[in-house]
Amino acid sequence: MDVIRQNNDELFRLAQRTAQLSTSANKRVEDIWLGESYGQFLRENGIRTRAEGDERISRIMCELRGENVSFEKSDIIKVRYWRTGQHYPRNRETCVLFGQALGLDGAEQRRLMTEWYNRSDRVFEAEDTDDNVYMERAGLLGKLQTEFLEKQRPEELLSLCAPGTAPSENLRYIYCRQALNYLSDTSRKNISAPLKHLDTRSYQYQFAREMKLFGEISRVSMIRHLLILGMPFVSRSRVSGWLEMLGYMPLREDHRTPYGIAEDLPVLGLLELYEKTCTGVSPEQCTEWFCRSAGTLGDMLVSLDCAGADPFRFKHLLGGSV
Repeated sequence: MDVIRQNNDELFRLAQRTAQLSTSANKRVEDIWLGESYGQFLRENGIRTRAEGDERISRIMCELRGENVSFEKSDIIKVRYWRTGQHYPRNRETCVLFGQALGLDGAEQRRLMTEWYNRSDRVFEAEDTDDNVYMERAGLLGKLQTEFLEKQRPEELLSLCAPGTAPSENLRYIYCRQALNYLSDTSRKNISAPLKHLDTRSYQYQFAREMKLFGEISRVSMIRHLLILGMPFVSRSRVSGWLEMLGYMPLREDHRTPYGIAEDLPVLGLLELYEKTCTGVSPEQCTEWFCRSAGTLGDMLVSLDCAGADPFRFKHLLGGSV
């Protein structure tokens, strides 16, 4: 099988753009939007100064929490930090209260959560399995998992499945074995015993919950899940569509996470090169090219001191969290 040429020059330019955006001193697009929403709050409430606005929002949030919660001066500082992009709410519940205090409508609240705060619009638990939205979203992720297993070679499935078990019962082994292919050379050197903790109770619990859409799942983790499960039939439109269906914001070139990491740009750049390079090529060659290119891009990001923007860091393969 011929190896598809990998354009390292284009990958390095992508890494440079990612590093530049991640270290930019410019405000995040999301913080600019929040500043505009904050200005509207001041105008609608006849508030003249931002200091007064910070105190008003703090008091409203205190009231929303309940009668037994006392107002603290430190709450005013938190609001100032949030609206200036220096810090962000510690959890989604606080973020929701912040949006309510600002008077955001439903669509704006969703934008606050999915774009500014960089999380999904909803979190589900086992008691939500009868919820229509949950069933639709879990159905999509379950479909991708089934298709992922169907795309594996029978001999590889046999080697990774315990005797007498179905592939679906061994999903985490099969998934993580595929995930290793996306790691950069640098990351591989740092792994002393790949997959050594897959049988730990904590990892089994975490992986099972994420595959069922239970609990808080970071956006970057979901992007990785979608790329690995969907490969080789991935594209910008597909991944963005899946993200939206699952309650996240779609991929966007100028998006940065809270604290500035260019989370989307390397993914979009890889997908653009992938579509340009691998159109009309066999699925096996496409997957090989994408994995090699993802690893090369990861090493380039490390060399530019921007490892945090690598979409395939896979902390869990190093013994950390997904």
